[in-house]
Amino acid sequence: MRNLYFSVAIITVASLVAGGFVAQTIFAANLSSQVVVATSIPTVSGVAINNGTPITLTAATTTAISVNATITDANGCGEITGGTSTIVLYRSGIPSSTCMAGANPLDCYVATVFTASSTCAGGTQTATTTFAVQYFAQATDASSSFSAQNWLATVIFKTADNTTGTADAGGVELNTLTAISVTTSSINYGALTANTNTGSTDQLTVVANAGDSSSSLQLAAQSTLVSGVNSIATSSQAFSTSTFTYPGTSTALTGSNVAVSGFLLTSPTSSTNVTSTIYWGLLVPNSTPTGTYTGTNSFTALWHA
Repeated sequence: MRNLYFSVAIITVASLVAGGFVAQTIFAANLSSQVVVATSIPTVSGVAINNGTPITLTAATTTAISVNATITDANGCGEITGGTSTIVLYRSGIPSSTCMAGANPLDCYVATVFTASSTCAGGTQTATTTFAVQYFAQATDASSSFSAQNWLATVIFKTADNTTGTADAGGVELNTLTAISVTTSSINYGALTANTNTGSTDQLTVVANAGDSSSSLQLAAQSTLVSGVNSIATSSQAFSTSTFTYPGTSTALTGSNVAVSGFLLTSPTSSTNVTSTIYWGLLVPNSTPTGTYTGTNSFTALWHA
């Protein structure tokens, strides 16, 4: 709105003309001006997840996944530096509003501050939020249960005077992670004499799902039991998914991967381990020389539909 204020001054000027002086009166006006600069709406642009590349998780731990964005406000940096933000990273089957109502590490992550940002200049600031995404976050690639979906991000920015801008990132896939961790440090059969076996005294190895898919298991001897130049045949070791008295219903270990029948680790839904146990027994053949025999058994995760 413009308000006009008039101030009138009467000025008398003596002008010289032929034949004498003539009095001349001039009218002048002073006007005040005013403008109200309105609040502009901030804009959010350039939102990207993991720099636009698929997400690959890390077994049994979290993975740092970035969400980048640019915030712009025509009223300048004061509006940006005094503002608040909400950043949401979520599987596309979950509405962003549902995610903001309650985070779930399976499919939804929420942050209220940027973890890194540039110095605001010219009313523009770039910012990054880094999420610690769990190893069991739900995959969306072709082999997953959510193959028709992907992961999205939404950035909502509100200025100090409560104007809001928002934008979404293009979707990226979250790759299936099939992984296990063996929480037992070793298989120790103890002291046995030649031509004896472990009987019903099984050794236990606890296997945990360290990925986001259901997993079966393969076992093999990476190196057989040896002491100097002496060795114990790989097949003398046996395993089972339940307790047994050697050899019972166990399966003999071999030098190549063998799928463990009846073994299945379901997909984790939290950081609480999903585990199963493998039971081990050993026969020390007759005429085996004395000594401490050591070897290595390998455990390999296998994706399970």
